[in-house]
Amino acid sequence: MDDQMDDVMDDLTIEGFTVGPGQRLKTRIPALELADGTLISLPLILINGVRPGPRIYIGAGIHGDEVNSVALVTKALAAVDPGDLAGSIVCVPVQQPLALQADHRLPLAQYLKSPLDQVPADAWTCFPGDANGNIAQVMAARLFGLITQCDVALDVHTPTRGGKYVPIAILPHHGMGAHAKRAEQLAHELGTGWIVRGERGMYVSDGILCVEATRAGVPCFTFEIGEGGRLDLDFVETGAQCVLNLLKGLGMIPGARVEPKVTHVMRDFVGIRATHGGVLVTEVELGQAVSKGQRLCRIFDVFGDVVEEVVAPVDGLFVRATTLGTVSRGERVATLGVV
Repeated sequence: MDDQMDDVMDDLTIEGFTVGPGQRLKTRIPALELADGTLISLPLILINGVRPGPRIYIGAGIHGDEVNSVALVTKALAAVDPGDLAGSIVCVPVQQPLALQADHRLPLAQYLKSPLDQVPADAWTCFPGDANGNIAQVMAARLFGLITQCDVALDVHTPTRGGKYVPIAILPHHGMGAHAKRAEQLAHELGTGWIVRGERGMYVSDGILCVEATRAGVPCFTFEIGEGGRLDLDFVETGAQCVLNLLKGLGMIPGARVEPKVTHVMRDFVGIRATHGGVLVTEVELGQAVSKGQRLCRIFDVFGDVVEEVVAPVDGLFVRATTLGTVSRGERVATLGVV
């Protein structure tokens, strides 16, 4: 009898909402109040399984031009049958509604209104947040309160407008101990075929969502896929399959994972920037292996003359392309992953 009782799933209670075993709830929770009294709410999807298991937080859309992340998360969860689920899912498919409304990485209306007061302006960079801070800090604190009620977490992104990534899992710094090691295991379960174990740069900096979640004991990593500023159904399909892979790897849903043909584990990113302005023509395919000295792009001036040939500074994998037709000096034209 005791063993049978251990197999009974408890109710899931989050933010005052209770979801019984085998049930799903779509709702909203208040997050911010604007000058006219308008309440900005976070969409919340709660799915409670019928058997005990892990509780996963899944977040997307913390940058408003990353619509692929929103679409792939909702597509994946639509395929989850609560009657077959072990554990529970807490999902915020749009983690910064003001940025989505602006169709921009940041909530521009608030930033332009008072730019000094709204620094930091990017909620993704100021975790664990501050409930008494500015808009980004308040939003981060609201989200962090949800994340820390879970066992593991997944933070889903695309690049900002003008960039396109291969499906890639980017880990918190591996020096963060057992929780970072667990995050790396989860990244393999995601099954993208591309993993970065970086030691420097934006993705492993203090304040980044996955870094602070992992530091707080909730193993988490960043999942980047596709292109900012536009919806690409092929990337949505691939990304949704990766989310389902992770749920299968955690033992939360039945079925076999879709394995990548090969998994590239990279130790760093190398970003390459233009030294001349002009029209950008990229000459290698996304995901392609390239050799040091190989030409990646050419930049033409407005007279049609080549002003720069961009070559690979090291051997690597072409993991992020610039999709803008023109670049100015100093703008990124390509990113390599270094094995």
